[in-house]
Amino acid sequence: MKILKTTLLLVIISCLTYSCSKDSTANEEEILADQQNELEEANIPLEDLNSGISIDGATKNAGTPPQPTGDVNIEISSDKAEAFQKAGFNLKFSTTETDIAGAYLLFKDSDNNTASDYFDIPVSELTTYNKSGDTKGNNSSKKNLLFKSNNSLVDGDYEIDVNFGDSFPPGKFCADLCIYDQENNISQIVTVCVEVEAWGGNASIVGEWLLEEESFDNGEYTIVCENEESIEADYSQVIKDEIIFNVDNNGDFYVTYYEEYKDLDYEASRTNCSAIYSDDIEKYNDKETGKWAYNETNSTLTLVSFKYEDFIEPQYSEDYPNGELLFEGDKVEIIDGKLVITSTYTEGDETYTDIFTFVRK
Repeated sequence: MKILKTTLLLVIISCLTYSCSKDSTANEEEILADQQNELEEANIPLEDLNSGISIDGATKNAGTPPQPTGDVNIEISSDKAEAFQKAGFNLKFSTTETDIAGAYLLFKDSDNNTASDYFDIPVSELTTYNKSGDTKGNNSSKKNLLFKSNNSLVDGDYEIDVNFGDSFPPGKFCADLCIYDQENNISQIVTVCVEVEAWGGNASIVGEWLLEEESFDNGEYTIVCENEESIEADYSQVIKDEIIFNVDNNGDFYVTYYEEYKDLDYEASRTNCSAIYSDDIEKYNDKETGKWAYNETNSTLTLVSFKYEDFIEPQYSEDYPNGELLFEGDKVEIIDGKLVITSTYTEGDETYTDIFTFVRK
C-alpha cells in the first residue's frame, strides 16, 4: 500500500507539473500576443511618416498632390496591407490604362492627418508584370530552398516598393494613392491602410529546428525523350541536405543551409529515357540572418533577411539594408510537436505549395 500511495503521489505531481507547464506556456504566448497587438494597434506618428519612408526614384514634394480629374482607371484588390519594420511593403494596384506616366502617394496617420510631403513616382520605378525580375526578392541565394519568388503580378498590375528607415515603428497608418497618365489626367484617390507588424509574436515557434521533411509542388521536370515518350525527373539528386532554423523570442532568426547534390543531365536523360544525373557533386553552404514576424489573425509567418552569407563563394555574400523576403505570409503550425510551414507562391500563371516540416534540434 505504501508503494501504491507513493506511485499515485508521483503521478499526481507529474500531472500537476504538466498542467502548470501547459498553463505557463499558454500564458507566455498570450502575454506575448497582447504585447505585440498593443504595438501594432498604435497610431504611427506623423514625424515617422515624414522622415521614415523612402521610395527609390521618387520625387518628394511639399503639400498634397494635384486634384484628381477622375479620367484614369485605378483599382486595388484590398484596402489593407501588411508591412514590416525596416523592410517596408509593396503597394499593389491595377489599371486598364496603357499610357500611365506615374503615381502620387500621400501618407497619413490613423486620424487622417497628412504628412508634410507627398511622393511623385515615375512609371519607370513601378514594378510591373513585364519587370517581374525586379520585385523584392533575394537574388544572391543561388539555391536557397526556403526562398520562393512570389510574383503574383499579371498584365495591368503595378507595385510600388515602399521602404522604411531603421527606426520606423510598428503600428498603423494609411496611404492615399492616385495615378496619372501622359496627358496629366489623374485618377480618383484610393486609400490603403497599413499595419506594420512587430517583430516576433509567437512563443511556441521559438527554438532551434532541424528540417525533417520537405515536399515540393514543382520539384520535378518533364523530359520528352528521343523516342517521344515522356518521363518525370527530379531537378537534382540530393546526397546530403541539412537546414537549421533558429528562432529567437526577440524577433531575430537565422537559417543555415548545407546541401550536396547532382544536377539532372537533361540530354543524357532524354537519350536514355530515364533520369541521369551528373557525376559532379555540387555543394552549397549559406546562411540568412534577419527578423521574423507572426500574424496571429492568419497564423502566418514572414521572414525578412538582412544579411546573406555564402560560405563556399563569399563574393556572393551581402547585406540587405531594406531587407529581402524569404517567407511572406506563409502558414505556420505546430503539429505533434513539429513546426510545419506551408509556403504558397506563384511563378507566372501557376501557383505552387511547398511544405517544410521541422523537428526540435
